[in-house]
Amino acid sequence: MKNIQINEALIKDKARINEFFEIVLMHTFEANGITEIEGLLTEEIEDKRLCLDQCFDSKGLDRYFLIGKVDELIVASVEYGLSNKLLNDCTNGVLKDMLEIGTVFVHPDYQQRGIGHMMLTKIFERLLSQGVKKVCFDSGYKTAQKIWKKKFGQPTYYLKDYWGDDSHHMVWVIDIEVSI
Repeated sequence: MKNIQINEALIKDKARINEFFEIVLMHTFEANGITEIEGLLTEEIEDKRLCLDQCFDSKGLDRYFLIGKVDELIVASVEYGLSNKLLNDCTNGVLKDMLEIGTVFVHPDYQQRGIGHMMLTKIFERLLSQGVKKVCFDSGYKTAQKIWKKKFGQPTYYLKDYWGDDSHHMVWVIDIEVSI
């Protein structure tokens, strides 16, 4: 997609970014058939809002977001920060000092156009320029896991039935130089 602009998240766009999170997460929950899990959608939206707040509060040091726009419409996001509690718990702390790629979201109307790949490439280039060569990445969404397995191969950690019967959690450790 040629007319997408990818830039750092701006505080002036905070309300629109949070609205974007809601749109993408509602679609993701519907696509994965998990809308019935009470409170989980609200919890996930709030977690993304907190990550965005960390980005703005730390001026991008604790969490760093890139936002993709077509004209003024927010169509994508990606961020990184220190690995989260879930990653640390499920790997017995092996990844506690590793940066995690998160919030790789693409607006439902813009999916399957290579935008997610462009967002990852931009964030990987930034990390490489800072000397970071490996990151971790996780997913509990079945639809996303198919994409990530195709892109990154089999997960480094596979947590069978983590979210319930046939609902696994997967964690990848990614060599950025190989993935660009």
